[in-house]
Amino acid sequence: MIHRYFAAIAILGLTAGLITSPAFSQKAKDTLRFPIANMEAGIDSYLLPGEFANIWGQSVYDSLLDFDPLKGAFVSHIAKSWTQPDSLTYEFELRNDVKWHDGQAVDADDVVYTLNYLIDPKVNLRFKSRWAWIKSIEKLNPYKVRVRAMRPVPFGLMWMASHTPIYPKHAHEPLADKIDFAAKPIGTGPLRIIQIDKNAGIIAEKFPKYLASSVKPSSGVGRVVAEPINDAGSLVAMLLTGAVDVAAGLPSDQAEALLKSGRFDLSLAPPNLGYSFMGFPSKGAATVKALGDVRVRRAIVKAIDRSALEIVRWGDLAKGIRPVEALCNKEQIGCGYTKLAPAYDPAGAKKLLAEAGYANGFDVTISCFPASVPEATAISGMLRAVGIRASVQSHPVTQRVQLLKQGKVEIGYYAWSGGGIFEVSDAIERHIAEYDDPLLKKLAAPTRTILDDAERRVATAKVFDHITENVYAAVLMPVVTIYTHTKEVRLNAALPREFSVSPHEFSWN
Repeated sequence: MIHRYFAAIAILGLTAGLITSPAFSQKAKDTLRFPIANMEAGIDSYLLPGEFANIWGQSVYDSLLDFDPLKGAFVSHIAKSWTQPDSLTYEFELRNDVKWHDGQAVDADDVVYTLNYLIDPKVNLRFKSRWAWIKSIEKLNPYKVRVRAMRPVPFGLMWMASHTPIYPKHAHEPLADKIDFAAKPIGTGPLRIIQIDKNAGIIAEKFPKYLASSVKPSSGVGRVVAEPINDAGSLVAMLLTGAVDVAAGLPSDQAEALLKSGRFDLSLAPPNLGYSFMGFPSKGAATVKALGDVRVRRAIVKAIDRSALEIVRWGDLAKGIRPVEALCNKEQIGCGYTKLAPAYDPAGAKKLLAEAGYANGFDVTISCFPASVPEATAISGMLRAVGIRASVQSHPVTQRVQLLKQGKVEIGYYAWSGGGIFEVSDAIERHIAEYDDPLLKKLAAPTRTILDDAERRVATAKVFDHITENVYAAVLMPVVTIYTHTKEVRLNAALPREFSVSPHEFSWN
C-alpha cells in the first residue's frame, strides 16, 4: 500500500498546483467526456457480450420490458402491455410510437426477426442457451407478438426484459456478416451512436425521440465522448487537467485524494448483483485432503474478516458500501435463503481446525483472477493468522476454467456477476456446478420449473441453505464501482442494477 500512499500524496501536490486553474468542463457545450476501459470495436449484446456491451448496450438498445427491482415488477418499454395466457405463452402488445435511431418505426416484424435470429440454429452465440426455451414467435398484427415456450420456465419474461434488446430488421437482416452491425449500431435507446472506433473511441448524442420508461430515463447530457483509456494514472492526470469529466474505478486512495482536493466529487454506483466469493470445488479435496472436511471449510470462512477486505478494496469509501448477504440477492425473482455464511471468528476457526485434526494447519493455494490479487493476498494473510499456510496464484479466466476441469483449483476466490439478471436461475447453476453432491442437484431440480415466485423462493432456499451449511461457497464482498467526477457532474442512477452504470445516467449539476 506504500506506493499507493505516495501516489495519493503526489496527486494532492499536483492538485494544489492546479487548484486555481480554470475549469475545462464541457458543461456549456453539453458534452460529457467519459473515458472507458476495455473498448470493443462495436456494441452488440449478442455477438460481443461482456463489460463493454453491458455498459453501452443499455444506452443504445431497449428491450420489450424493463424491470423495477425495488418493486419487483416488470415495466413497459417497447411493449406497452403483456399477458401470459398459459404457462407456455407470452403475448406482447407493442407501442406504436417507438422510433429507431435512423427514424424508422419499430413494429412486430422487428421483434419477430430478433427472436428468430437468436434461436436460429445457424447463428452461433456464446450465450445461445438463454433463448433455448423459445419454441416459436408469431406476428399477430403489426404491433402484437406471441412467443411460445417449449416448456414452462420461470425465467422467460425476465430474459425478455433484461437480456434481449430488440434489433431493427431493416438494418440487421441484410448484413452478410452480422458483426458489421456492431460498428454502426441502431437502437431505440437514450443515446444514438455517431462514431465508434476501438482506437479513437465513441461519440454519442442524446436521442431526442427516445421514449423513457419509469426505470430507464432519457440521457442527462446532450453528447458523450468516450476515449479508450485503461491506465489509472492517465485518468487521474486527465481529470486534473480538465480533459475528462468522469473516471470509473480509480484506486480508492487516488479517488480519496482527488476528493480532498475540493475540485472533485465521488459517487458510488447503486449496488449491482455482482460479488466476490470463496469456493471450495469438490475436486480440490483430492489435492488437499483437509478441504474435504466441512469443519475445515467453515474454519476458513470464519478466519476471513470481510470488513477488512472491504477496506483493502475501497479504503475509507467502504463505509458507504452496502454489504452483500448471500449467494443470491433478495431483489432477484426466485431468490430464497435463510442461512448466512459463518461470521468472522478467528478463535472459532482455530478451534474447528483443532477438532478436525489440523491444529498445526496445512498448505493450500488460493486461485484468483489477476485483478483480485490484493484481496486474495489479504485473505491468505488472514488464513495464516489461524495457522493455514495459504499462498496465492493468479490465473486468467480461460486458464481458470481449464484448472477447474482438471480438478487443480484447491480454493477459488471468484469475482462474479451474480448472474447479471434479476432472476435466480444463473446463480443456482453457478453454485451447484463444482460440487460433487447428488442431494444438491436433486434440490436444485424443482427450482427450474416452479412458476410461482413465493413457492420458488422456498425451493431455492433449500439449495442455498444446503450450500451454506456444507460451506461449498461463501459470499464475501459486493462489486461496487466508484466514479470520480467534476463537481458539475451528477450520477442520476438510484436503482439496484444488473451491471455497471451506463453513460446516459449522468447529468449536469
